[in-house]
Amino acid sequence: MATVSPPYLLPDPPDGFADEIRDLVEATAPRLFAVVERFRTSDGDHDARVAAWGLAHDDGSAQVTAVDGGFRMSLRTPDRAAHMISMRPGSVGCLVWPGSATAPFTTEG
Repeated sequence: MATVSPPYLLPDPPDGFADEIRDLVEATAPRLFAVVERFRTSDGDHDARVAAWGLAHDDGSAQVTAVDGGFRMSLRTPDRAAHMISMRPGSVGCLVWPGSATAPFTTEG
């Protein structure tokens, strides 16, 4: 029979500590963005798809993961992900920042 040590119990935190932790998390959380691929269909209609999701960090860098699991990237900036999508013939990559009150996307290329 294996012995298990009891977890280390911390003393109760001071009043307001939970609020401080919440503020810390909100201040340091990366910002979510979508990498959208815009293109024209064979009929000439405009279409789009979410190609990847990313997290933008305070230092300007980004982590990006393809929706289909095809790639994961660490990039210097979120805009680099849009640029990579724009390299596909007939496609334009855009960044969409959920919850943003500004224009629905920024265009690369």
